[in-house]
Parts: sequence; C-alpha cells; structure tokens
Amino acid sequence: MRKMLSNSSKRLFGGKLCTCQAHLSSRASQQVARFISTETAYEPTPSFSSPIPRKSKSRKGKEVDRWPGWNAVIGLELHVQLKGNIKLLSGARAVYEADPNTHTAPFEAALPGSLPVLRPEAVKLALQTCLALDSIINQASKFDRKHYFYPDLPSGFQVTQKYSPIAQNGNVNIRLNSASEGRPSFNVGIEQIQLEQDTAKSFHDPPSGMTLVDLNRAGAALVEIVTRPDMRTPEEAAAFVRSLQSILRHVGASDANMEKGELRCDVNVSVNRSDGSGVGGSRCEIKNLNGVRFLVGAINSEIRRQIQVLESGGLVEQSTRGYDAVANETFHLRSKEDAPDYRYMPDPELGAVIITDAQIAEARQLLPELPTQSFDRLQEQYGLTPRESSVLVSLGEGLEGGSDTPQADIGVRFFEQVALGRDPKIAANWVIHELLGQLSKAELSLGSSPISPDDLGFLIDQLANEKLTGTVAKSTLGSFITAPQGRSFRQVVEGQLSAAPSSQNVISLCEDVINSLPVESEKVRNGQGKVLMRLVGEVMKRSGGRADAKTVAMMLKKLLGV
Repeated sequence: MRKMLSNSSKRLFGGKLCTCQAHLSSRASQQVARFISTETAYEPTPSFSSPIPRKSKSRKGKEVDRWPGWNAVIGLELHVQLKGNIKLLSGARAVYEADPNTHTAPFEAALPGSLPVLRPEAVKLALQTCLALDSIINQASKFDRKHYFYPDLPSGFQVTQKYSPIAQNGNVNIRLNSASEGRPSFNVGIEQIQLEQDTAKSFHDPPSGMTLVDLNRAGAALVEIVTRPDMRTPEEAAAFVRSLQSILRHVGASDANMEKGELRCDVNVSVNRSDGSGVGGSRCEIKNLNGVRFLVGAINSEIRRQIQVLESGGLVEQSTRGYDAVANETFHLRSKEDAPDYRYMPDPELGAVIITDAQIAEARQLLPELPTQSFDRLQEQYGLTPRESSVLVSLGEGLEGGSDTPQADIGVRFFEQVALGRDPKIAANWVIHELLGQLSKAELSLGSSPISPDDLGFLIDQLANEKLTGTVAKSTLGSFITAPQGRSFRQVVEGQLSAAPSSQNVISLCEDVINSLPVESEKVRNGQGKVLMRLVGEVMKRSGGRADAKTVAMMLKKLLGV
C-alpha cells in the first residue's frame, strides 16, 4: 500500500490514483489505522453449515448465559458485489488488481454530459438473488439518488433504490447445527433488496494528510440486502452470513468472498431486559465488517458495552460505530445528530426497471437447487448423515486447498456420479474420507482433482468384486494423486489387478506362514481363534497387501483343520 501511495499523482486516468487534500485529525488518524489493520486481515471462506453449539435456552428468548437478564436484537445490512465485476450503469468492469483508474467509464468519473446505461446482466443476477431469498419481486422498481460528498463519490450522489427496491419481504431459514439430529433452525426476514452502485476506493495516508482515490471500483453493481432484526446472538448472525454466502454462490449471483470485499456487512445491535420491563437502549450501527469473525467480535463487544452503560444508569444513544479488531471493541464514529441528510430524490435519468411475469418465470425455472434443498435431498434420497450431506454441499465454495474461485454444487454432482448404480454410503465414504483426504495432502481441490467420478467408481467396483483389497485401493489412489505416473488412473488400477496373487499363490503363502510360525499355528489348532489374525497379518505382509484378508483367513483355517 505504501508503494501505491508514493506513486500516486493528481491525474484521473492512466493508471494513477486521484489525490484529495484531507487534513486528518489525530482521532481520524487512529480510525484510519484501525481501518487498515482490519481490512487487510484474512478471513477463511465460510461453509454452508455452521455447527456452533448455542448457549441460549431457546430461540425465542430468552436468556443467554453470557448476558443474564438481557436479550440482544440484531439486524444486518449486507452489500453484495455481483459476479463478473460488472458495473451497474456503464459497460466497464471493476478490475481490482489492475492499475488504479484504468477501468472506469465517463459516468463513474462524473464527467459532464455522461449518461447512465443500465446493465441487463446486473438486473438478471439481482433477480436470481431475490428469488433465492424467497422475496416478492417489485415488477416496476425505481432508482433514487443518495446525496453526500466524499472523495470516493465524484458525482456527489450514489444511485440506489431506497424507496422502490427490486424486492421486499423475503425469508431465509437458517440451520445453526445442521450436523446434529433435529437441526435447530430459525427464520430471518428480508426487509428489502435493492440494486445500487458501489463507491470508488479510498486510500488514506495519515502522514501526508492525503486521501487517494481509485475509480476502478466506482459504479460496480451491488445488491444491498437488509434483514429484519430477527437474530439474537452473534453466532446466529454469523450463521446467516454463511448461509447467504452459500446461497449466492449456488445461484451464481456472487462469489461473496468477504476478504476480497465482495460481501461487506453493517450490523445493527440493541439490548433489552428479558423480564419485559421495557428497559433497553437505542440501536447502534457498526459499519464495514469484512469477515465473519470480525462480525462476531463486533457484536459481542457492542452487546457488552450497551449492557454496561444501562446497568450503570446511563442511556445508550443511537449512533454509528466502527470496530477495532485489535482491541476487540467498538468505537464512536458519529451520533444521530451528526448523521448526514442524504436528500434522496428520484433519479431523473433512469426510468423504472420493468420485470415481466415471463421474465420472473424464466428466472425461477433457471434457479438451481439451493443448499438447504441439496442438504435435505442427500439424506432422504441416499440415506447420508447430516454431516456427510453438509460436507458435500459445502464442497466447491472455496473451502478446499488451492481453491479461490467457488464452484458451487461440485461436491453434490461429483458424489452423485460416483454413487450412480453403487452403494451411496460406500460412495460417500470414498469421496469424503479417502479422495478428499488425499487431495488435501496434495493441496488440491475437488475441482482440480486428477481423479474423475468415473475413475473413483471403477476403483470402488474392483473392491466390490473383491479383485482389489482396501489397502491396495487406498495406496493406489494416494500414489496417483501425489505422483502422477504418465498413465491414466484406470490403467494404474488394471496394473494392480494383474499383480494380484492367484489362488495357488495364496495357498503357498499360507503354507509358508504356518511353517514359519509353528507356535502360533498350534495355538490356532487348540482353539485360540484370536491368534489366527497374527497369521493373517503375516500373509498380508508377504503378499504386499494384495491378498484378500477374508480369503486368507478361510484358507488358513482349512490348512490348520479348524
């Protein structure tokens, strides 16, 4: 970042950052330091399920052990960058890795005479999101201008949909512990979903007092998702964000990586007495949380702060706050009195967004199977456990080693191809425990696996037909993944089949072991059946693991006359 700052200039285009003189107070400098320290932290991509043990006695309230006598009320506002880095009102794309100010259009730079042109792709992706969140579509949504003045907003207003959003009244069912029986769940209502522009990217340099602006992000297409205050614990809020990420990835609306800024979160928190006395505080908003663990930390910190204020006889005033991840505490940004008047007005250059019944029906038909639907179907159709189903649904969401780009539903598709015509429990075991384990050791993802579903199915078939032992099958799988041999996996497996010992060879091995271990052999003849496994193990060792253990045991019993 320092290098970027030192190379900046006052030019708008040509790969340079715009500069704006902004003398920062010491308090602002501290806030900037907090911003930098939290924004660059890495947050692992979350999963479909969130098996977090809850401390609350029940979903409806009640008392949470950490805050005896108090209830928390939590709502979220989430800004989601739509897939493909498209911009809402121009043909440019938001390319963040590029040189500053090289991917922007005249409208994003607010050049005189430039006009907005709505991108159809943004509307289609937003519509998919709205349907996936079970929302009511507004078939004639409208755009507004939200006015405020800041270096990252050249036009002085942001195009959004405050008063006539594209959808309202949605609902998301959240499973807090999908890996356990009963799967405790709750619903989060969606107040509204709106299309809007993203702002440019500001880089603050406290020593020089300068603010540098990169317009590559300016105008990027976002959907803002506003929930109702239906969450009661930080874990519930985290579970909602994880579920939302999974939904967005499965429908292809967004990659929703928080560490890349593709999903940003503001949280509203208030507390009240659980005895119904009405004692409580005003809601406070915590801005710009860019990771699930930051979200949990900020909510915990703010709940503690508000309870301490109220128990000491004070009042919690409505305010906007930031979160210091290092100190694990929220800090004051502005009060209600200092809140800006955004002077919303209808955008005079953009007409209504008309969505027909036919377009809604087509979008609904193209909607893929959602994560919770896949999770339930895998259990009902294949008899998998909740844990197995959760792992398969989560695969491809950026959870695996070497995978940065989500490939939603790849785990379910891979498993179903392997399970076709085979025992689904055996197929799930080989996909989850054997294949994924070997891929993890090789730092590969399922999407980059050298083993195809047909390859794994062929290996399972040889096991089922007792042509290969489990030991040989596992070692063959592992060695092929870690050290490719210039042959196809099927050829490697067939080579192992030809190397399997014949029946006569097994008999010879058993006779040799009986002769070399006379004491153990005599014990078996005298009825000490457990000692037989010592002989079986020796035969397996001498056969290099290629002999079938059941066949060996039967042959030894026959030769020993037991």
